[in-house]
Amino acid sequence: MRKAAPLLVLLCLSPQLVFAQSSTGTAANPVPGQTGTSGTTSTSATAATGAAAATGTAAAGTTPAAGTAAAGTTSAPNPAMPDLTVPADTAKEWTVGFTVFAAEDLAKENAYLAYSLPLLLKNEVSGLDTHTFTPEERDMARSAIVSRESSSVEQSITRIRKERDSLLFGAVPPSASTLQGVDDRLAAVVARSEFLQILDVTGIAVAAEKPVTIKEGSGVGKLLDLPGVGSAAYCAAQGLDLLVGGTLKEVQGYLLLELWAFDATRGKIVLSSREAADRDQIYAFMPTVGKDIAGIILGREWTQLAFDPDPPGASLYVDDTLVASGVSPSLYLSPGTKTVRVSARGYRDETRTVTLEPGQQFSLVVKLEKGITGSVTVASEPTGADLYVDSIWRGKTPVSVERPASRSRGVLSLTGFYDLPFSIGPDSMEQLSFPLQVDIGARDLLQKQARNDFYVSFGWFAVSIVLPLFSYALAIDSVVRENEFLLQGNLSDAASAHLNYQLYLGGYYAGMAMSAALFTWMIFRIVHYVSVSNGTAG
Repeated sequence: MRKAAPLLVLLCLSPQLVFAQSSTGTAANPVPGQTGTSGTTSTSATAATGAAAATGTAAAGTTPAAGTAAAGTTSAPNPAMPDLTVPADTAKEWTVGFTVFAAEDLAKENAYLAYSLPLLLKNEVSGLDTHTFTPEERDMARSAIVSRESSSVEQSITRIRKERDSLLFGAVPPSASTLQGVDDRLAAVVARSEFLQILDVTGIAVAAEKPVTIKEGSGVGKLLDLPGVGSAAYCAAQGLDLLVGGTLKEVQGYLLLELWAFDATRGKIVLSSREAADRDQIYAFMPTVGKDIAGIILGREWTQLAFDPDPPGASLYVDDTLVASGVSPSLYLSPGTKTVRVSARGYRDETRTVTLEPGQQFSLVVKLEKGITGSVTVASEPTGADLYVDSIWRGKTPVSVERPASRSRGVLSLTGFYDLPFSIGPDSMEQLSFPLQVDIGARDLLQKQARNDFYVSFGWFAVSIVLPLFSYALAIDSVVRENEFLLQGNLSDAASAHLNYQLYLGGYYAGMAMSAALFTWMIFRIVHYVSVSNGTAG
């Protein structure tokens, strides 16, 4: 009965509908399952019954989405049918916005602070890339999703009721079918509203992490404009998860700064800070607030790392993941024991193991040692092999070459011997000597044979393509002829054409199978050819 109550009120407000249904012998009783004099249930009652039954199914633990999919319908949703699917989290990113600060009584020379201070905060967190949801925040996100969906449904209910009223009280009485259609749509959205009211929000999937993006505006420094509405409405309009703003006043030569951060999911201010100082002190205060905002954006524990390498362009790898290239004063890393490696071209790598404590400000100052300078002598046994470094010929062994500033690829090549690749770099020894392996299998001959085998396989593959193409064309032609004979009533010729179609179609499939086999053979031959060319066993 509780499920049918909204429909009972609806029908009581619809005397014309009740009269129209009664005149056809159908009871307009909204009680689910109750039939009228003709033994049929009213349309509204049927909708209410379906809504109640489907809602009960959801409450019993059956996923509504799965139940809806079981109907096998792939067409557009029917507005007269209740939507009993679980709302989804459609946001792919966690979005942060920084607004211009509201300025009150600022002197002309301090007016720029309303822009520069939020830009400092924005730059402080610009490198953050992932927001991690706490279990509590994920529950709040689920509730927020349902709340937004419920609000949308309530707006739909209001809109349809207004549409119904305009029909009832319009100059031209509506037809029974038109009014019934509106009532069915209203019943569907009411059922959707009731479904959302009892929905277990834990069934809504919310990602544990989302990439962070900073929304840019059209103002100075691409800051967002001052909110003209409440923070919640502004976040909804801009698609923000976190809004950072503030107010800057000047009182008797001092600057009074009030900073805040509004979390749209929680629906409240999660950071509030107040500072009264001169201009220089206000600037010095920004990094501290920036760390607090960074913690909110990350949603997890962090350690701030300042990377100061020598040379300045060195790269920082943390657990083999590149996190910075060049001087970086503010990197937010996950706490724990990390392996850090600093690398730069022409310098020796330096690797350290560091333990990062939560909330700690850690400074990593590294001065790399330059790689060994001078030359490297490359020798071979036998001598006289051609030396190539990064595909550039450097002479015949033994040969002295300038030590590469970074790791490079060297190759020794001598007729009658296999090519020998090796690595040469800033850390290589001053003397490198390599024995060459005799090409006992007459590699040139093997390479030529492998090349010829590849050309033969390619030729057969190219020829094989013709058979399925022609067979397919002839099969299509046979189908056309068969249809023409059928239209003419010539059944014997149509049967003959159909037999030809089957034969040609079989030729097409056989040709495709043969082409696939020849293509595989060709790939094998080209791999073998490349392998022999590189001096390894085929």
